[in-house]
Amino acid sequence: MKPVQPSTLAWRKICHEKWADSWQERLHWLGWERLVITQLTGSKRIRLEIFDVTGAEATVLKKEFGGEIRNLNRSTADWVKSIVQKKPIPIRGRLSIVNREPDPDQSANPNVIFVPASLAFGTGEHATTAGCLRLLCDIVDRNRTGWSFLDVGTGTGILALAAAKLGASPVDAIDSDAVAVRTAKQNSRLNGCSRIVRIWRQDILKFQPTTTYDIVAANLYSALLRQAVPRLAKATRENGFLIFSGILREQAPEVTEWLKRSGSELQETRTRGKWTTLLARPKSGD
Repeated sequence: MKPVQPSTLAWRKICHEKWADSWQERLHWLGWERLVITQLTGSKRIRLEIFDVTGAEATVLKKEFGGEIRNLNRSTADWVKSIVQKKPIPIRGRLSIVNREPDPDQSANPNVIFVPASLAFGTGEHATTAGCLRLLCDIVDRNRTGWSFLDVGTGTGILALAAAKLGASPVDAIDSDAVAVRTAKQNSRLNGCSRIVRIWRQDILKFQPTTTYDIVAANLYSALLRQAVPRLAKATRENGFLIFSGILREQAPEVTEWLKRSGSELQETRTRGKWTTLLARPKSGD
């Protein structure tokens, strides 16, 4: 069966930073992991970008929200070049994320994660994803294998792929967005992880795990995270780890309180810009 080729269309819009949260809500129907928000240097303006846009989505985005649609294969604009020709993203000296297909001698490299340029959303640059990736590398011993991992709100599947590259097996990944699931599955195939990583469409608030995991990662909006925390805590093994992101700096104390109520204990807080990533562990029963 011939794999489905990703769209090379991308949507872009510039706006003031104060409208960031509003735009996240307005574009939630596309799947929030697809939205990349970049702060423009020395400015209070931000760049909104959505990748892997279908023709129908492009029509709606242009009509309802303005901005511009570009074909990444044809455009010569600087902002497109910066996406397509991005340098590898190193993660703690253990992983390298690339958006160009690796050379044959590199394709089998267990440290390389390939996310095509046309699927550039969720490549590990955004503070929420980067925070999760770094924490994952920090808590997993270099020689450890066979640990289990659950990725909630997988998006491109990058956290699930990182876990597989770091020795996790099995790896489960879920997302409520059909496009994200399709994209994650394709990226899993491209990285040779299909036998290890299981990906399916699932509403986290209806998710009933049949097992517990050594590490559970969730990159979700705080409103959704609040409802999901008890369920995710129950899905984590005793002495396991919970990694939470998608949390604004000012929301961290509130999320910490949700963790306590779910029987989990905060271990570490990391902040990058306005975003916070939390590491927690379920309290052991006495």
